[in-house]
Amino acid sequence: MRLDALLVREAYKRERIPARVRWWLAAEGMRDWYRVVARGLEPALGENARTILSRLGARMFERRWSVLQGSVPHLADVNDARAMPLVMSALYRIRTVPKAAWIFEAMGGSARGPIEHARAARLILPMRPQARWEEVTVHLGELLIVLTEDLPAHVPHARKLLGDVCFAMGERFAQRVKSIFDIESAENAPEAAIEVLRMSEYVFRVNPKHWHDTDANASTGFLEGTACPWYARPGWNGAHCGIFGQFQSGISSAFGLRYHLAQTIPKHGGSTCRVDLKPIQLRVKRSNIDA
Repeated sequence: MRLDALLVREAYKRERIPARVRWWLAAEGMRDWYRVVARGLEPALGENARTILSRLGARMFERRWSVLQGSVPHLADVNDARAMPLVMSALYRIRTVPKAAWIFEAMGGSARGPIEHARAARLILPMRPQARWEEVTVHLGELLIVLTEDLPAHVPHARKLLGDVCFAMGERFAQRVKSIFDIESAENAPEAAIEVLRMSEYVFRVNPKHWHDTDANASTGFLEGTACPWYARPGWNGAHCGIFGQFQSGISSAFGLRYHLAQTIPKHGGSTCRVDLKPIQLRVKRSNIDA
């Protein structure tokens, strides 16, 4: 493994990535989430997939804007129509990735031209990198709430579609991370899977306080931790935990493991969520000859 990859892997393990980089990673994750969901909607919506997703996403940004105006003093009195898309697109670092600007089209578009870019930078300047990271991480859950509420009007079986998108995204994420960081799973597949699970969880503040254990011989393990940052947001429930759980399930499958969401706060109460990992069992149907 290259030295730079080794250092990054260790930073993930120790959860010592600087706040600014965590913000960049979360912003990249949200741009990817929009892109992958839009692609998943294309079979049903065709060329309108991005337009409809941008429109639905606008309600998520409106939910977050009301929170920001109540928690970030300098935004409290900023009420013109361009302020919200400028702030949100700056938090998503759209200037560095202009091809993702479609996310904000339903809100009038992201910053255009030097004057708007300068204003967008000024609007988020008082927010420290830690605050920017914390804000963007909540968007992951907020968007899922909005999609499960509004997407059924546009596509059938919306929740299943979102779950399938999450599973495929998790599977691809795991394969990419295994390749980049040379993560081997032969000796202890659950330990390797949990390492990759924690990479994505860390970036989005999932299970911020957490603990785990594995049994290499039985190829089993568990990961338990405290609530996600969007857990208390209006509309969140156990069904959303199951949909996002498909992302972790996709990661686990890349290590030959089955992911079981054993405990969630919305369903079981308490203050922690727990997942169990077990080997994927292949069921072989007995033939008439063997009977």
